[in-house]
Amino acid sequence: MAQDIIIALDAMGGDFGPSVVVPSANQILAEVPNLHVIFVGDEASIKQHLSKLNRGMDRHRYTIQHASQK
Repeated sequence: MAQDIIIALDAMGGDFGPSVVVPSANQILAEVPNLHVIFVGDEASIKQHLSKLNRGMDRHRYTIQHASQK
């Protein structure tokens, strides 16, 4: 059995922040069944981008760690 992999992602980072990070994480979660993602950043913004996903993201495969600083 494959060991679980947990990664933390700076959801607010890069030039486009969660508009790119969230869909990209959703894509890799679909490809790697033992992966769990921790989104770090503004919780409201992350949730807003999660709600835009066509097929949604399995709530058991990610967590959000709110961080107010950018």
